[in-house]
Amino acid sequence: MRKLATMFVILVSFGLLFAGAVSAQEPASVEVAVTDENGEPVDVTCVGDEVVLEANATSETILPDPAVIITVDPETGLAFDDANAVMIFNGIPYVNDPKDPFFYPSEMFPGSWVWWVGWVDDMDPNDFAQLFVPALVTDTGEITVTGDLYIWPEQMLEPILIDTDSYTFLSVPCPCPHPPCGATVPMQATGSPLAMAALGLLSIIGGAVYGKLR
Repeated sequence: MRKLATMFVILVSFGLLFAGAVSAQEPASVEVAVTDENGEPVDVTCVGDEVVLEANATSETILPDPAVIITVDPETGLAFDDANAVMIFNGIPYVNDPKDPFFYPSEMFPGSWVWWVGWVDDMDPNDFAQLFVPALVTDTGEITVTGDLYIWPEQMLEPILIDTDSYTFLSVPCPCPHPPCGATVPMQATGSPLAMAALGLLSIIGGAVYGKLR
C-alpha cells in the first residue's frame, strides 16, 4: 500500500531551490541537483557528508510511462538511501516501497538508477513530479549526477529520450569526521511515518511542493 511521506519529505521540500518557470516551448523537462542538509545546492563537500539528490520532471504534453534514469559519475560518488526515497506527484507524496519501488537500480542501464515517474501514472499537461533521495558522499573529486527523462509508449520496442540535465559538485577529504568531529549521526531508515507531524507541516507550507521549474 502506498504510504504518506514521512517527516523527511517535509524537510526536503524546502530544499527545492532550483525550481523556477518552465519554458512554454519545452514539451517536457527534467532537472537534477544535489543539496545539503539546509536545502542549499552543494558546491564543495566532504567524503561522508549526507546530501540529498533532488530531481524535477514536468510536462506540457502527455508522457506515457515516464521515467528518469539517474547516473552518477563516478559510480562510487554517492551511496543512495533508496529506502527513504520520496516522490511527490502533483503535490501528493509517496515513500519508496521495497516491494514495489519507484526508485531502484536499473537493469537496462547498469550502474544507474531508475526514478519511475509512471509508478504513479502517465504525465498529463501541467503535471509536476519531484524526487528526493538521501545519500552519502563516498568518493573524492568531481561528482556529476545526470538525469535522463525517457518515455516508453506501448508500441515502441525501446524507450525514447525526451530531455537531460546534469549537476556537478566537488568532494574533498576533510581533516576530521564530518559533519563536525564527534557529532556524526549515521543515516538510518525511518520505519514508521510521522503522519500527524507531516500533516501539520503540510498545512503550514501549503503549496510549497507545487513550485514550478525555472
